[in-house]
Amino acid sequence: MAEVGWEFTKVFKYDDSANAGSKYIDITNDMQTPASTAVPVIEATDDYLYLGNAQKFDLAVFYLDTAGSLGTLTWEYSTTGGDGFTEFIPASARWATDPDDEEGVQYGFKADGTEVFPANLTQNWVTSDIGNSGTLTTAYWIRVSAASISASPSIKRIQCRPHAIYTTSKQVFELLQLSKITNTADFNDTTVPSKATVDYFINESQAYIDMNTRKSWRPNYISDEHHEFNLGGLKLEMPDAQRVLSLKIWNGAGWDVKRQGRNKDYFYVPETGMVHFARYFLLPARFQSYNAPTWRWGGGEFSQPVKITYLAGRDINTDIVQAGIVQEVCKKMVAIDVMRNADFGALAVSGMDRVSQSERMQQWQEEIEDRLDFLTAFETF
Repeated sequence: MAEVGWEFTKVFKYDDSANAGSKYIDITNDMQTPASTAVPVIEATDDYLYLGNAQKFDLAVFYLDTAGSLGTLTWEYSTTGGDGFTEFIPASARWATDPDDEEGVQYGFKADGTEVFPANLTQNWVTSDIGNSGTLTTAYWIRVSAASISASPSIKRIQCRPHAIYTTSKQVFELLQLSKITNTADFNDTTVPSKATVDYFINESQAYIDMNTRKSWRPNYISDEHHEFNLGGLKLEMPDAQRVLSLKIWNGAGWDVKRQGRNKDYFYVPETGMVHFARYFLLPARFQSYNAPTWRWGGGEFSQPVKITYLAGRDINTDIVQAGIVQEVCKKMVAIDVMRNADFGALAVSGMDRVSQSERMQQWQEEIEDRLDFLTAFETF
């Protein structure tokens, strides 16, 4: 199936038992290539898996070859320019209970899955220099370790979701022609607004575009979507679903985890968004014998007995039809935010002074609305 994430700038496996100067093992190429040999990670309690990216990210996707059996996980993010890290609790640990059966759902490297790092949990996140002496990599880092290891996971690939995908702060800077009034090529920590603020504007604009078009050009993690069982197949609710991570069926006592594949329990067809049950799949006896009038009682505990978790979203780098429009809309939306809120907003028309700031903003706003209408209406049936 297709992959929907971005590649990390650098991935390190930290082996505390290795000789000094070689504790950081670079596994970036292996984690960026689906055909590479899987790599075992977190093999001892003093080991770490380091995820580094040039820009901030809020989601990591893990594709496993061998399931791990780990104790309590500790997640940390870089908070100083050196090797300083601060512990935090990621999203899955905060919502680690499924209310319908009290089943723990915290990600623990037991299968393919994701971990989410909401921006509000990493507010003082900064870049750090990590690696062996002489080969340091500057990036935003998150690392994970385990309190105990019964079996270390073996990973085939890891991908991420950067904060800014539809455009970049540099593209906005160039659109506003700010290089004519500054000595920089991009927003930074000293500009007003700062690069961090512009990245926040980008995140807001991305969410607005997704909400209005009911589509997305970035990875989205859809957790525990419930469905009724249907022999003809199930239509996933989120458009452009790319990979099913898990499918479970309620058997009356717990959730049965089903295997993906045409010769197994179910398979997924990305072109149609349909999940089909394979010919070898057998329903639990309770499904076959349960004949209560569901119109009266609502199906009882077997109502919506299928639970699916998956990844959805188009790849803005490969969508040759709509991606350019999405990028243009996001860039202009952020530019308007900068002009409305920045101290130098009035100067942002330098080089474009045949058109006033208010006229330029009005023109961009009209173009944004037209293109959003087009993106919303554009569908292939």
